[in-house]
Amino acid sequence: MRFVVRIHQRGWTYPELETVWRESERLGYDGASLYDVLGDSGPECWTALTALTAVTHRLVAVPMVLANPYRHPAVVGKMAATLDALSGGRVILGLGAGGSAADAAAFGVSWSPARDRIAALGEAVEVMRILWRGGGSFGGRWYQLRDAPGYPGTGHPGTGHPGTGRPAGPPVLIGGHGPRLLRAAARHADLCNVGFDLPADGWRDLAPLLGGYLGEAGRSRESLGLTHNATVLLGADEADVARQVSAWAARRGLTEEAARGRLGHSLTGTPGQVRERLRALADAGVGWVFLLFDDVPGLAGLRSFAEAVMPALHTGGGEGAEPP
Repeated sequence: MRFVVRIHQRGWTYPELETVWRESERLGYDGASLYDVLGDSGPECWTALTALTAVTHRLVAVPMVLANPYRHPAVVGKMAATLDALSGGRVILGLGAGGSAADAAAFGVSWSPARDRIAALGEAVEVMRILWRGGGSFGGRWYQLRDAPGYPGTGHPGTGHPGTGRPAGPPVLIGGHGPRLLRAAARHADLCNVGFDLPADGWRDLAPLLGGYLGEAGRSRESLGLTHNATVLLGADEADVARQVSAWAARRGLTEEAARGRLGHSLTGTPGQVRERLRALADAGVGWVFLLFDDVPGLAGLRSFAEAVMPALHTGGGEGAEPP
């Protein structure tokens, strides 16, 4: 497995982000992410990712996920190609069909029905891949290219990722909920991300559906990587776990019973319990895990997971480690 520190930077300062990213790299995590919500306080996703790749050397940077309605795909494609090249191939381009309906209302962003936004997302990925391959034309419902030039440095397979044989441009992750998003991921993405704290059996239940969608797109099951979002409350022992659950519940105004219900499929437990859940996820096909630590920008949870859990399961890490 590979492990990414998932950050929801609402209320954070940039120095706090930089501290967590630098420590994540020191501890051997494979990547770190930021979310893309206009109305929340905290650094803007892409600007901060750009700065953070400049102060790290190995972490993969992941927007988790960019809201497609906010930006034209030709702009996003050039942003991603540029940062991928500047960082030495350390970008996974996370994309979604829309961030927040409240954001859209507040900032006057067009907000179509979900069906249309998902279809537009698929077209957006097609536009980006055309431009990464060297340019050309595209006639879609939402986006058009007319002999558009490609982006310098992205027109040859493997650019920024020597020897991988992967098409030009960074890997694309599509994240969201529901069968339409799964179909879009199967058709257009390198990595798929679904919801939060899905149990291993849930991933197994999705396998036939994803397999069918991949078949429709003429792709093999192995061509789409599965990424998992996990809430992490790691305790040294059962009493420590109970204390952390109690604190988690209090911060959210929940009873402890309600909190335990919500955390039932999360990575909550002792190191041994968490390792066992991760092994079950790996057996279900999950390759990347995005970890949401409750105590960040504090570093205790980050450090304890890296020391007590990661060594038994980690398949990434090291200089030159590349996204799939």
